[in-house]
Amino acid sequence: YQRRHMVLTQLQHGLRDSGIGRFVVNTITYLHGFFQLAFTRVGYLSHFVRPSRHKRTVKYGTHNSHVLEVFPCEAKLGKDAPVLAFVHGGAWGSGNPYMYRLLGVRLALEGFHCVLIGYRTYPCADIRGQVDDVHEALTYVYRHLSKGALSALGRNSPIFLAGHSSGAHVSTHTLLERFHTLQFVQGVIGLAGPYHLSLQYACEKARGVHEMSPLKAANRGEAKFDEHSPAVLAKKLETESQDQLPRFLLLHGLQDTTVSASQSELMMEASRGKLRCQMELLEGVTHAGIVTDLFDLETGISYLETMKKFCGMGREKMDAESKAA
Repeated sequence: YQRRHMVLTQLQHGLRDSGIGRFVVNTITYLHGFFQLAFTRVGYLSHFVRPSRHKRTVKYGTHNSHVLEVFPCEAKLGKDAPVLAFVHGGAWGSGNPYMYRLLGVRLALEGFHCVLIGYRTYPCADIRGQVDDVHEALTYVYRHLSKGALSALGRNSPIFLAGHSSGAHVSTHTLLERFHTLQFVQGVIGLAGPYHLSLQYACEKARGVHEMSPLKAANRGEAKFDEHSPAVLAKKLETESQDQLPRFLLLHGLQDTTVSASQSELMMEASRGKLRCQMELLEGVTHAGIVTDLFDLETGISYLETMKKFCGMGREKMDAESKAA
């Protein structure tokens, strides 16, 4: 039994560390998304081929993954509409901006300049490299507002950062660690994020996926979990840092069985007296659903309104600006 268990573990590590696991996950995700749209919303398929006549792609670094997909605001809010930079999830080891083009389209229609951030995933980079990439991408966006491929974005557009799942972890980690050089980021939105790695690893272990998941490897082993846990980092902040840090909004589905809503509750508790943080727990929302529901270009979504208000886009303001235009 022990020999068989060891062989199985080595096989899982091989798939995880070679990049084969990433390829398989990405392929399955592509195929699942394609067939789901083909049978339910066939008209949406065109958005993956030509998501918007205004959509732009730009490189912000040297790696093939260092790509931004830019969806300028298509509502009547002007060039200075808020920028929402989005970091995709994928358990630190899969995913890319292409999968989230419908999100880019939806957010552009809702009044955001949406920027989908591509970054290196494990095994190409561990958490340190991923934090570096998100930091570099945000800096690029800020320095190139109203220039080149970002010419449709206003020079005075406020910048917000959002992330889903492991992307929420990387986003919050980046801002908590490097806020001194990211003062231009006005807020962070975490969607179903794992903010305490030891507890998330225990959940993965209980589900029997911990050896295949990149969580441990991408975050440099169990001994480094606290060092890379936003809930732990928040507790260590000096109280006077609060005014220098952006605001945080935590959104989490109560039907999430992949990353428990208790993760956001822990982050909220750790933020008390340290961060300006608010949280909303969502009935009937699953782990994937909290982001894939936003792929629907027609249905109203309550927490999307919460996100817009967080970014200074109250419904009253939007209606007034639409009438003025």
